[in-house]
Amino acid sequence: MTLTLDEVRRIRFPMARRPGEGYRAGEVDDFVDKVDATFAALVDENDRLKAQLDALKNADGAAGGQPDPKLSEENAHLKAQLEELRAHQQEAGSAELERSRSAAAEAENKARSAQQEAANLRRQLEEARRSAAQQTTVQGAGSAEASRLRTENERLNSQLKQARNEADAARRAAAAAPTKIASTEGAPERIQVSTSAEAAPAVVRMVELAIADAERVVHEAQEEADRKMADAEKKAHEHIVDAQTRAERIESAARVTSERVTSEAQATAEKVTTDAQARRNDLFSQLESERDDLTAKVDQLRAFESNYRDSIISHLRTQAENIEKGIFEPTATAELVRPENRVSPGSSATPRLDALITGRNQQN
Repeated sequence: MTLTLDEVRRIRFPMARRPGEGYRAGEVDDFVDKVDATFAALVDENDRLKAQLDALKNADGAAGGQPDPKLSEENAHLKAQLEELRAHQQEAGSAELERSRSAAAEAENKARSAQQEAANLRRQLEEARRSAAQQTTVQGAGSAEASRLRTENERLNSQLKQARNEADAARRAAAAAPTKIASTEGAPERIQVSTSAEAAPAVVRMVELAIADAERVVHEAQEEADRKMADAEKKAHEHIVDAQTRAERIESAARVTSERVTSEAQATAEKVTTDAQARRNDLFSQLESERDDLTAKVDQLRAFESNYRDSIISHLRTQAENIEKGIFEPTATAELVRPENRVSPGSSATPRLDALITGRNQQN
């Protein structure tokens, strides 16, 4: 399918979504403007040559009355060459535009692929960040558990302090009462109270045992809380480092991929532009050569037309002069009809031929 000059002027390329994608709009517009100007100049040149041929054809018809077959054939041949040149020019312009469109579409597809790949990498980065946030949440949960354990320890410490105060009060109340305490190593201590005087020391002892047990529980709870806190902080740190490493790796891969795709797209665009420029130069050189050949043929046709017109005018002028002078005999006269060779009446201009014919008749 060929393109007309109006279609070339009305063509519009879609703009890229981002400034760094596809061809530069200014360069594409400049190239289309150059193609438009060159196309318009060639169309005007073809129209001018066609008008000149039509004028020559009309002039030949008016001058000679009947057109010369050779001149008509030459005009038809030149007209066919003009039509072929115009069709070739339109096909070449269409091919260049289609090639430019294909290159622009290819560059846009590569840019779109790069955008999709960058979007995938961004999505992976967001997943890594969410994973890090979850690990941070786990760390916060460990901190909450440790805080709960600290609160429990404080509560037990307050109870221990209160028990100690009560034990001190009981110790002051029971000054010197005898106490029977039976205990075995490695088994729970058992307190036996036989009299009312032994009750106060027994209570003191029970409080002391309770305080020791509470201190042991508090110490174990503190150790468990510290251990869990350390484990949570260690796991959180490991997850954060892993997420950061993964995010940096994904970001680096995305940057390398983006730079590679951008470089490939730019190299492809430059190659397409260079090929289009070289093809355009070759096409214009060929068209200029054909135009020069056609101009030379037109000049030859003009010279032939001028000589032909001069010859016809000279011939008609000679004929008119002969008519005015009354000369109707041709310029070249036969030798027998010249005045000096004319015979008198009754004689023959060929006596030998007549004698030969007469002799043959007598023999017969």
